[in-house]
Amino acid sequence: MSLGEKIGQYRRSLGISQEELGARLGVSRQAVSKWETNAATPDMANLIALAQEFGVSVAELTETPEPSAPPPEPAEIPAPRRRAWLWYLLLALLFAVLIGGLTCVDWYGTLGQSDEPARDPMSDPASDFALTWVRSDDTKPYVELGTQETFFPFGTSLELTEPEEVQDTDFLTVTAHRADCGTVLIEYRHIDEDLELDPEMQEREVIDALSTISHSVATPRGIGPGSSEAALLAAYADELVFCLKEEGDSLVPHDYYYAWSAFVDGYFVILFYMERGQVTGIRMEALGELGDFYAPDNISRFPMKNGEPDFSLREEPEREVLTDTRRVYIAFNQLVTNDNLTAEEQYAYRRDIFAFLPDLDWSELMEMGTAEYPEDTFFALLNWLERQDGYTASEIFHIQWGCTARGLDGACTDAYCELLSHVLFYDPVRFAKNLALEGPSEEEKLQILRHTAYDAEWHPMELEAALETLDDALNGGRFTETEAGWAKLLRLYLTTPIDERNDLPKSPSELS
Repeated sequence: MSLGEKIGQYRRSLGISQEELGARLGVSRQAVSKWETNAATPDMANLIALAQEFGVSVAELTETPEPSAPPPEPAEIPAPRRRAWLWYLLLALLFAVLIGGLTCVDWYGTLGQSDEPARDPMSDPASDFALTWVRSDDTKPYVELGTQETFFPFGTSLELTEPEEVQDTDFLTVTAHRADCGTVLIEYRHIDEDLELDPEMQEREVIDALSTISHSVATPRGIGPGSSEAALLAAYADELVFCLKEEGDSLVPHDYYYAWSAFVDGYFVILFYMERGQVTGIRMEALGELGDFYAPDNISRFPMKNGEPDFSLREEPEREVLTDTRRVYIAFNQLVTNDNLTAEEQYAYRRDIFAFLPDLDWSELMEMGTAEYPEDTFFALLNWLERQDGYTASEIFHIQWGCTARGLDGACTDAYCELLSHVLFYDPVRFAKNLALEGPSEEEKLQILRHTAYDAEWHPMELEAALETLDDALNGGRFTETEAGWAKLLRLYLTTPIDERNDLPKSPSELS
């Protein structure tokens, strides 16, 4: 039994995972996995630590014979030489362990690493959903979608070029991993054994997606980044589906892409991104419960016929009738999720958010989100509005008028009052001038005054500075007569205690 096999056997006898053993030793799970697959050998410090964890001697762990009794020391050997003799024994032990580990280095060389048991260098992937390395010899190192026989790096010598991203999932025994290995990006799940849930469940890892833009890898049919469109069509023929370019994130810039799907353990798909007649990138993934998501729909995805996309049954997509609320949601979603927007697109989406604030329905907006709690969508948009570096006069006006929109109540109203006071503190003069503009009725303008004053009193320092700015503008003649009336009314509401505001004038014309 190899050293790696013994480490794995002792670990399993303790009922702990590779991750837990690594935590006890202060090393990563990947290091433990490499030890157990004989891809790497623990140094002497880790060997001693392993032996202590397993409750055995280093000699027993490494299968090095341990003498029943130490040989008698010659009396004439001085103490310094006895210590040297012990060092020689220790070095010999370490050398034996290293030699044992080196004999397990497998056929992959710079691209491979042994499985447990070692993968046959002449074997082929079980399906078309794999990426193989292009090599001049007859070996075929590869990574493949689906459940793996071993752990990352899955029988290859792939190494991380960036720190691995690990996220918890809704299942306590499952973590999601994103491993960037340079030539290939691997997305996989680590599933711990749960003997209480399923006595037969074993610790394992499942690759859910593979992506690459490297010319050094290809699919089992020989198509990789850099392959021509003609070679792609020859390899997959009319099994491909022609797909129009869609908005959103993608692996690489492209003009269009091809999809190739098949049923393996559920539907799997390969996407070939095309630009100027060449494959620029490949992504393959397990679709899970989505089914054959890339089947032709004759709207954005079309079947192939005699090597050409068949547009004969093309249909126009149904055009969604966009409400003002939907426009705001789309604009907000694009601004916070799409990093590829041009400056013109960013301006247009920002304009839509502010312009439609007075006309949207906040209840409808909250139902459009995907968060667990609908209110999260409301607060996300309000936080975005409050975080903006600056506001134009028009944007301030639409935020003011937005407090009259449908669906504001309870905590949402309180949060919007905070936004109003934030905008007031940003530009008190413009805030007052906007109250004189046409659009909102006097009743709606009164609502703006009350909502703003409701929160402003909780920020005494900012409120004092805003009042000084208003006084300077009033004394300096910066307002028209109508604007001055609204500025004075605004100031009155800001300086009156909340329990006395019901008796205040409701318009500038009522000011004495």
